[in-house]
Amino acid sequence: MKIFFDARLINYAGLGRYERELIAELLKLNPDITFYVIGEKDKITSYINDFKLNPKNFVVIDLKIKKYTFSEQFKLINIIRNMELEKKVDIFLFPHFNVPFLYIPKNSAVIVHDLTFFHFPRYFGRIKTMLAKLVLKNVLIKAKKIITVSNFVKNDIINMFGSESGKHKNSKLDKNILQDKITVVYSGYSPKFKPASENKIKEFKIKNNLDLFILYCGNRKKHKNIINLIKAFREVKKEFADLKLILIGKRFEKPNKQDFIDEFINKNGVKDVISVEYASDDDLNLYYSASSAFVFISLSEGFGFAPLEALASGTKLILADNSALPEIFGNSAVYVNPYDINDIAGAIKKILKLSPNNKEKQEQETEDKYKSARETILNSYPNDLWAKNILKVLNNIKPNS
Repeated sequence: MKIFFDARLINYAGLGRYERELIAELLKLNPDITFYVIGEKDKITSYINDFKLNPKNFVVIDLKIKKYTFSEQFKLINIIRNMELEKKVDIFLFPHFNVPFLYIPKNSAVIVHDLTFFHFPRYFGRIKTMLAKLVLKNVLIKAKKIITVSNFVKNDIINMFGSESGKHKNSKLDKNILQDKITVVYSGYSPKFKPASENKIKEFKIKNNLDLFILYCGNRKKHKNIINLIKAFREVKKEFADLKLILIGKRFEKPNKQDFIDEFINKNGVKDVISVEYASDDDLNLYYSASSAFVFISLSEGFGFAPLEALASGTKLILADNSALPEIFGNSAVYVNPYDINDIAGAIKKILKLSPNNKEKQEQETEDKYKSARETILNSYPNDLWAKNILKVLNNIKPNS
C-alpha cells in the first residue's frame, strides 16, 4: 500500500505525537507500506532515525511553507494533483483537516481531532475561524472518509455541520450520511510511558531540585486554561507552601519573548511556576511519574494525549469535566469545573493530602478503585488496536475511487 501522508506537523506536541506514533504503528502492522510524506525533510529524516524506521518505507517531499496561508493551499494542490494523475499513491491520508480547499482527492481520509477552533473564535481570530470552517465543511463533503478521535468529536461535527434530510442543498451534509461517513478511532499511547521506579524518581527529583509538584503538559494556547490553573495553584500554595507547578510546552512567541502566561505570572508575583519548553520522552515519563497530580483543565479537547500518557506513567489525573475527557478517561480521573478556581484548587488539595504512608480505610478503598479504573482505561487504548482500526478504514477506500 502506498499512502500519501501530510507530515508538516510531525515535530509538534499533540498532533505531532499523533503523527509520529501512527506512522510507526502502521509500519509494524504492514512493513510493506510506502509513505509519501510531505514536510520539512530534515525533521522527517530525524523522526525516521529517532524511531528506528526503515528509510526505504519513505519518499519524502521536502516542503517548507507557512501554514494556514493561500500559498500553502496552491502548493499542496500541485503536489497532490500530480500524485493523483501519476497514480503514485493508493490513499491520501490527512492527519488534520487543513486540506487544500480547491482540490481533495476522492480516495482521501481526513482525521479531525477537535472543533476547538469554532467553539472559541475569540482565541484564534474570527476571520481565521471562518476560513477554517469553510475548509472543514469542504472536507466533509469531498473526502471519502472522516476519522474522529472520539464520539464527542463525531457528534460535534454532526451537530455543527449536519442538516436534516432534504434541508440542505448539498445532500452530503445530511446528518445520516455524515453518521456513516465518520468513523471513530480512539488513539493509543506509547508503551514507553509507564510508572518509573522509586529510585529513578528520587534521582530525577534530586537532579532537577524538585520535591512536591503538580504538572501540566501541552501547548500554551488560551483554551488550555493555564491561567485558571495558575490561579488555583496560587490558592493551594497557601496550604502547601513548598508546592511547585511545572508547565511543559513550547511558547508560541519569538525566542526570549514572554507570552501571556509569563506576563500573568510576573504581574501577579506568582512564585514557583516553572516553564519547561522541551522534555525528551524519557524525561517526560519521569515528570509524569514524579508529579503528585497531572492537571489538565482545558476548555475543549477531542481526546487527550497528554493525560493518557500521564495516566500510563502512574500519576493522578485532575481533568476538566467537559468535551471528550469524561468519555476517554471514565472513572480514572477527578473532574472539575474548569471555570471554578475553588473547585480546581479543592481537587488538587484532596490529592495532595492522600499520603501513601497514612491512609484511612476509606482512602485506601478510593485508591484501589482508582488503580482498577486506571487499568481499565489503559487497556482500552493500546497502540496496535489504534493502528489496526485506522488501517481498516484505509483498506475500505478504493484507490483512485
